[in-house]
Amino acid sequence: MSALVRPLPAPLRPGARVGVMAPAGPCDPVAVRAGLEFLQEKGLQTVPAPNLGYRTAYVAGSDEERLNGLVALLEAGVDALLAARGGYGLMRLLPSVPWERLAAWSGWVVGFSDVTALHAALATRFPCATLHGPMVTSFGRDRASAELLVSWLSGNGPRRLFEVNRTQVVRPGVARGVAVGGTLSLLAALVGTPFEPDYRGAVLFLEDVGEPVYRLDRLLTQLRLSSRLAEVKAVVSGRLARCGRGEPGWRDRWRSLLLEAIPPDAVVVGGLPFGHGGANVPFPLGVEVEVNTLRGEVTWGGA
Repeated sequence: MSALVRPLPAPLRPGARVGVMAPAGPCDPVAVRAGLEFLQEKGLQTVPAPNLGYRTAYVAGSDEERLNGLVALLEAGVDALLAARGGYGLMRLLPSVPWERLAAWSGWVVGFSDVTALHAALATRFPCATLHGPMVTSFGRDRASAELLVSWLSGNGPRRLFEVNRTQVVRPGVARGVAVGGTLSLLAALVGTPFEPDYRGAVLFLEDVGEPVYRLDRLLTQLRLSSRLAEVKAVVSGRLARCGRGEPGWRDRWRSLLLEAIPPDAVVVGGLPFGHGGANVPFPLGVEVEVNTLRGEVTWGGA
């Protein structure tokens, strides 16, 4: 067996109801307002989760309040679930998420960073692909990525996910597999739990933020020693914002670590524009993708 290929959810139509969930960290109300206004400008109705304005230490309300916020959006009949922000907290909810109810709903699920935990769990529990992409609180400062996200929600996502130039090729080749991944530290934290994705035959997308190179090494080593990387077909590395802490040559070290961790025939490209700290180009997880360094692109097959 290998990772499952899943279709995209149904496209959103004008007037569709978009739920804005806050399952992780607390949100800046100004950034939330800007994100909601952007969605409304695009002809979408916004439905905020009841806990969207909550703050309990480093999370947006208690575990119960954050979980109830998600359930309330499903009960409201929204057509999509967009995360307001990341931070931390979603892993704590995984044992209590109503997975069967979520699978029966089968709409768009969008986010990244801490939402990697939800993407990973849905990879084996959800009938549709999910979307790795920007958070609602970032729409005001990264409008280009937000515009592209709306295109995906509307059923108009581009076939070419990323261009790859020669400087971004770490190990050349052509590879096909199911798109899996997200934030490296979250994927490593999920190893050994019932909520990790299936890495077999996968094209693994990785990004992270604020990690020194030795911790990147440790996280990759965790995946390697647990045999999670033994059958990946390719690795697509995104932005590593504020990683390396200015250590000389850390990016070369990162590339070496990738080559050490994966099969010798797996394709590797790096430095693509997704993740923390800049433009965050959205792309689907759960679809079949191709990494082709000869053509200089990462593509998917269409809906």
